[in-house]
Amino acid sequence: MENQTIDIKDYLKIIKRRRRFLLIPFIIIVLASILLAVLLPAKYRSSATILIEAQEIPADLVHSTVTTFAEQRIQMISQRIMTRPNLTEIIKKYNLYAAERLKKPEEVILEKMRSLIKVETISADVGDQKTNRATQATIAFTLTFEDKSAELAQKVANELTSLFLKENIKSRTESAENAALFLSEESKRLKAKIQEIQEKLATFKEKNLNQLPQISALNQQELTSLSNQLLSLDSQERSLQDRRFYLEGELAQIDPNAMATNAVGNRVFDMKDRLKELQSQYPSLIASFSANHPDVIKVKREIESLQKEIGSNADINNLNAELTQKKAELALLLKQYSEKHPDVVKLQKQITALQKSLVDAKANEYSNSSIKPDNPAYITLKSQLDSVNTEIESLNYTRGRIQSKIEDLRNNLRQSPLVEKEYSDLIQDLDNTNLRYREVSAREMEAQISQQLEIERKGERFTLIDPPQEPLEPVSPNRVAILLLGIVLATASGFGSVALAEMLDPTLNSAKAVGLILGFEPLAAIPYLENQIEFQKRATERKMLIGGLIAAFLLGMAAFHFIIMPLDVFWYKLLRVIGN
Repeated sequence: MENQTIDIKDYLKIIKRRRRFLLIPFIIIVLASILLAVLLPAKYRSSATILIEAQEIPADLVHSTVTTFAEQRIQMISQRIMTRPNLTEIIKKYNLYAAERLKKPEEVILEKMRSLIKVETISADVGDQKTNRATQATIAFTLTFEDKSAELAQKVANELTSLFLKENIKSRTESAENAALFLSEESKRLKAKIQEIQEKLATFKEKNLNQLPQISALNQQELTSLSNQLLSLDSQERSLQDRRFYLEGELAQIDPNAMATNAVGNRVFDMKDRLKELQSQYPSLIASFSANHPDVIKVKREIESLQKEIGSNADINNLNAELTQKKAELALLLKQYSEKHPDVVKLQKQITALQKSLVDAKANEYSNSSIKPDNPAYITLKSQLDSVNTEIESLNYTRGRIQSKIEDLRNNLRQSPLVEKEYSDLIQDLDNTNLRYREVSAREMEAQISQQLEIERKGERFTLIDPPQEPLEPVSPNRVAILLLGIVLATASGFGSVALAEMLDPTLNSAKAVGLILGFEPLAAIPYLENQIEFQKRATERKMLIGGLIAAFLLGMAAFHFIIMPLDVFWYKLLRVIGN
């Protein structure tokens, strides 16, 4: 008895005994799966494939201004076309979600539409020209749209594809135009800055012409040359001074108006010597003779005539010295003799004459400038002396100019370091700006070529290789799968209900179960015998159950027809499901 197990007959008896628990869940779940498979709305998907073609002209020759990756650019364009204005216009144009727009806010409708738009990239292994290795690159992408209507799915997908292609062309063209415009403005700004720096540099050079760095070397050389010239001038001046002293000494020894000798070889006195001689004789004559003596009158007239001719040449210092000496001699004579002694009288007259000569000399002091020298030797030396003096004056004038110029050069050299810093800053700023201007100008030309590349559609472009088609079959739901899944679930639920009911039921329904409890099998098993009343009661219950099921089915069909879907439509859909 311990090794007794449940065989297939026992299972069949359990199923027969629990057939209600098996059939009711099975029927309910199968009907539910049928309704679900029939009533779930169909969704159609329309898809377009767009190929990303590389630019026709090699990138080594013409660089494109669009440098973003294709996948990144696709995502950017997707965000641009799925904006509120674009989607709202498409919804209104094709009257999408008409019923839902009456109940739900616009934002919910837009989010639903965005979730039904799919953009998926297609990648492939391509060779990298830089690394010569295979790498993944996006070569195409698909654009799909799902809707309950196959026709609307195709129209909306076509509309989205057109927007995608237009937006790509627009974005590439705008990018190229913006790059060219920016570089053009930058080039103009740098050109204006260069002109401004050049004007500053010209003004600075004009203001500090002699302190510029490139002039410093020349200034230094010129300063050295001028210093050497100054030393040479000093040497020349010393030589001329020596010569002038020599000539002055020679001139001092030569009478400018005395001829050397006469025709017979005797020395010829000039008027000055004659005047000196007469003036020396005149005091002796006055002392020896009266004033009316002919010799005295003759000498006096000759002296006056010579003085009128050449002026007085009396040496006042000599006259004073002679007068002092005469007075000293007179004082010695007066100690020995009386005032009437002839020597005393003579000496007094000489003193009187000297005093008168001194007075006349002071009154008639002259210069012999009016008398032109006639001594050739004197004239030659005087000319040489004048020439030397002229040369000395010229040297002094030249020295003054050189010293002034040396001072200017020294000031320029002292200011050069300060000027050099500001000058170097301007030059460096100008060089940097010129370099930047050349770079920007080159890039501007490349941008203009790239702009022309985009205008002529020679650059990277999107090509529609598979336009959206009206789908013939829905992509969802999979009605067959739903039905199969419903049948499997119904079967499992039915057998599960039977097993659960069997485990929860405490009654003994077979002789084998009695034997398991008692330890031995019963001698005989007598089936339950219904009486007439129980048989009629069970038949009545069976009829009531069938009637109730029929009434519930009819009520359910009526409710389904009026609340959910007309039965003819349901039948048409059911036929389509079966047909699928």
